[in-house]
Amino acid sequence: MSNPAPVPGRKMMYLSVAGLLLTLLVSQPSGQAQKKAATDKQKPPTSFTEKMVKFLGISKSSSTLKGPGDVTSGEIWLADLQAMSARALTSSDGYRSPIFLAGNKDVLALRGDDVVRAASSASGEVKKFYAVSGILKLVGVSSEDSATVLILLRGEAGGHPRVGLLTVGTGAVTPVPYDPASGQDLQMVENLGGWSRTYGDRQIYVRKQSKQALSGTVEWSDVFLQVEGQPPVDVSQCDGVNCGQPSLSPDGHRLVFVRAKGE
Repeated sequence: MSNPAPVPGRKMMYLSVAGLLLTLLVSQPSGQAQKKAATDKQKPPTSFTEKMVKFLGISKSSSTLKGPGDVTSGEIWLADLQAMSARALTSSDGYRSPIFLAGNKDVLALRGDDVVRAASSASGEVKKFYAVSGILKLVGVSSEDSATVLILLRGEAGGHPRVGLLTVGTGAVTPVPYDPASGQDLQMVENLGGWSRTYGDRQIYVRKQSKQALSGTVEWSDVFLQVEGQPPVDVSQCDGVNCGQPSLSPDGHRLVFVRAKGE
C-alpha cells in the first residue's frame, strides 16, 4: 500500500503553530520576573524626605534648632575636633552657611548672593565663584557626588523656601520639587533650614548659652558636638558672641561655623 499523499499546507501550519508557541514562551515573563514586577508596582515612590536624607548621608532627619539670636552672618571659623581648637578662617565678616567641599580642604560659603570658596589653609584666601539669585543656604554636599550641593532658595513672598541642587563647577541650579500640601515635606524643608544634624553616632547643633555679668544676663549661641554616650562639648567657645551655622567635614575631624564679628 502506498503512503497517503501529504496534505498541502500542513507543514506550513505546523511551523506556524511552533513559531507561535516559541513567541509566547519568550515573551511570557518567568515567575520570578512576574513577582518582581508586582513588587515594583506595589512599592511606593521614594519620598522627598528619603531623597534628602540619602543625599546628605545623615542618619536621620533632625529637627531645627534655629531660633532668635542665632548668628546671621560673620567670620568663618574652623574647629579641629581632634585637637579641640578653633581659629578664624577669614579676616572679614559677612559670610554665612559654610560647608566643606570634597577632600576636607576647602570651604564653600555664601556672602550675599555670591558663592565663594575659602581655603582652609593658613592663608584663608577667599575666591568668588558666581552669584545665585535668591540663594538662602548651602545645606550640604551630596554623599554620592561631591560636585553637587543641596541649597535653599527664596520662595514666593510669604511662601516656603525652594529646594535645589547646585552644580559647583558651573553654578547651574536644578529644582528639587516637593509637595507644599504635605506636612512631612514641609517638616523636611524646615529641618534643612535648621542647624542640627546627626551623622552616625555624632550630632552637631546650636544651643543658647548665658552668664551673669555686671550689666546683667548675657546670652549667646554656641556650637556643640555630642558623641553618643558622652557629654556634649562646646566646640565654638564663643563666650558672649553669637556663633552658629555649623557643618561637619566628611571625615568627621573638622567643623566650620560662623562667628559674629564686633559683638
